[in-house]
Amino acid sequence: MNIRDIARLANVTPGTISKVLNNYPDISEATRQHVMKIIEENQYTPRNSARLLKLSAKIPQIGLAMEGIGDWLHMEMAKTLSIRFHNADYTVLSFHDNYYSQEKIQKFQELLAYIDRHLLTGMVYFGGDFRDVPASYFQSLSCPVIFVNTVLPDPVRAETYSSVQVDHYATAVKQIEYLIEKGHHDICTLISSQADTSVYGIRRQAYQDALTQHHLEHCLSHTLEGNYFCNSAYRELAPYLKSHPEITAICSAADSMALAAIRSILEVGKIPGKDISIISFDGMESLQYCSPSITTFEQPQKEMTGYVYDLLLGLMNNKRQHQHITFQAKLLENESCSQYIK
Repeated sequence: MNIRDIARLANVTPGTISKVLNNYPDISEATRQHVMKIIEENQYTPRNSARLLKLSAKIPQIGLAMEGIGDWLHMEMAKTLSIRFHNADYTVLSFHDNYYSQEKIQKFQELLAYIDRHLLTGMVYFGGDFRDVPASYFQSLSCPVIFVNTVLPDPVRAETYSSVQVDHYATAVKQIEYLIEKGHHDICTLISSQADTSVYGIRRQAYQDALTQHHLEHCLSHTLEGNYFCNSAYRELAPYLKSHPEITAICSAADSMALAAIRSILEVGKIPGKDISIISFDGMESLQYCSPSITTFEQPQKEMTGYVYDLLLGLMNNKRQHQHITFQAKLLENESCSQYIK
């Protein structure tokens, strides 16, 4: 019998069960009594003492959680961290969480329940949007958690969790300004989606702000949703370039969509990197081997991974305090951007 079994019997979500067990105030008394009755009838033992139980666990466990699917950087970081933690004699539990599946506070409640159910010693959480989660919920984390490229509340509360970020907004602005410096004034932005509130939503907002600040508001209509995937980006971009021959540059919010730009440009009879420039964001190594190689802002994957590993080990062994660090992306100038000449 676990928290999901109780939730099913009570006809509520696991997050509601967790709120009842942790005495959160936003649960009605009727719901609280109903849940407690189900718990008593099924002789379920709540794991509110998870902190003490962790001390007696024979093998410490680390969770690697990832929102969404297909994020190249997070997948590479998780793969490396999984190997390194395993070699350090930790059991590693990994799972993907559907970004669009549920309300964010409820998602965070399920995260709390997952940590306690598996008696985790530490966790790394990649992506997501928890900006509206109350601070009291973060204080309920029963093990050290490092959020990587997660949209978090402001102000940051360093005493309850850690975070590792890239300066997504400033870097996205630099993408647009790089194209403008090359003489481009008809720029198409390839975003994940308008509904995305993760760091890709931050990049989208930065594109809009940069275009507006440089008096290129007409480019705001040249915004396409690629949903982070190359095939989706291609379906949107190829016909759009045919109907908008004035476009001279494409700004992609992610390297995973940038390859679609090369194929789309070729289909309209133009030369990628010469007739239409491309700039991207992330730093996938494979983009250095396509033709033309794509100019991109590289997230420092190795440095971020090493920092997360060392910090979590230190936190779990009470040798370090919670920290918040922002890394800077590095411009990799390749063949896909050229000076625009009328």
